Amino acid sequence: MEALRQDRLIGPDLDSTIGHNGVRESDEFILDIFQERKKSFKLNRTKYKIMCGPKFEFDFTKAIITLPFFGKHDGSFELELIADSTLRNHSEKSRYLFRSLGERAFRLNGIHCFEAFLERGDVLDIGFNRIHFPRVEMVTNSEVQLSERLIKSPIAVLIEGETGTGKTTLAKKIHEDSGRRGKFVHLNLSAFSPSLIESELFGHVKGAFTGAINGRRGAILEAHKGTLFLDEIDSLTTDLQTKLLLFLDNYEVRAVGGESTTTADVRMIFASGSKLAKKVERKEMRKDFYYRLQAGCSLTLDSLRVHPERIKELCQHFENQHAVVFDKELINFYMTCKWPGNIRQLQSHLVKKKILSDGKKLIFDEVDKELLLEKISVAKLDSNDIKSLEKVKIEYCHQVYLKMDRNITRTAKTLELCQNTLKAYLQKNEGLRSDKVIHVNF
Repeated sequence: MEALRQDRLIGPDLDSTIGHNGVRESDEFILDIFQERKKSFKLNRTKYKIMCGPKFEFDFTKAIITLPFFGKHDGSFELELIADSTLRNHSEKSRYLFRSLGERAFRLNGIHCFEAFLERGDVLDIGFNRIHFPRVEMVTNSEVQLSERLIKSPIAVLIEGETGTGKTTLAKKIHEDSGRRGKFVHLNLSAFSPSLIESELFGHVKGAFTGAINGRRGAILEAHKGTLFLDEIDSLTTDLQTKLLLFLDNYEVRAVGGESTTTADVRMIFASGSKLAKKVERKEMRKDFYYRLQAGCSLTLDSLRVHPERIKELCQHFENQHAVVFDKELINFYMTCKWPGNIRQLQSHLVKKKILSDGKKLIFDEVDKELLLEKISVAKLDSNDIKSLEKVKIEYCHQVYLKMDRNITRTAKTLELCQNTLKAYLQKNEGLRSDKVIHVNF
């Protein structure tokens, strides 16, 4: 029989048993109960007690789960959130430990044991009952392929891409897969005034400036042994670029107002919503700072407009996560939309659509009309693009008509027009001549 990994067992040094795939608070677990329907729950308690009894019961107030079991009902188990004793509250270092409270063992991925830390993807068997701890999937840009060697290295990473393309998600995934023991610290530089960024990055000593009542470590030291993700790196002023460049040369930190330096072991990931090369051309970024950022691994995340097939993949992922089904026509419609907010906009739209929809099958409805309006944008018109309002309405009606598979009834309902008015617009469109037949579908 395969032996349990050593890092699954509790020891005197909890930090040595921490893995980034460990089951944590707010994760989901699924009960596959004997002769019952599957039930999903979120881990929102520090301790659960699992009993064996004649039938399934769940006491929400006491967090006691009773699983049906044949024979003697003397088995009892405990699922407890274990945190490092040095921590004041639960964090990414906290993990759930599953232990038997009696002489009955449980099976963890087929291995009989009495005590083990749990990881995402684990399967626990207690008699004919099964407990799943699903993996936490991260939706990232599938066009980006990184080698395991690169992910586990300390090399810096620069990610460029439009808003919503998944830069933050990719940075988190790199950290999760890197095996680094420290925190993932995310700092959006555009959210701070230039006068505060230096303190946010490097920290400050007490009395360094007005309002510095207490000292502060700063994001760099907070991410020691972990990863520091600096978002919107293109928003840094040239003065701050110089100071950050000095740190990147030797990884030594001097707090604002401090006299001594501290060396930080930190993996740097940078992100920009615009091309940094253009910032250099406009002299908004120092060349030496730009070359330093480029010295590591540089990645570019394409927009959904470049890879519309990704929209279908994201919709299928949403189906699996939320137990819904998309109408095929709806996915085809989504693939024609521009999605200026990219993955973030698509996911937000799908969540809103699921909440406002009546059933499990999602079809084109009122929620999707706003996407049609985005296709008629006057933000970047030049004199040659200007059209009469009448012509815009004619072309718009024809476009919606095509998206509705040339169904007059559905198109008129979507646009809130009577069918005769819609037919008149379609007849005027030069792409649909008057001698062609318009099929009316009911």
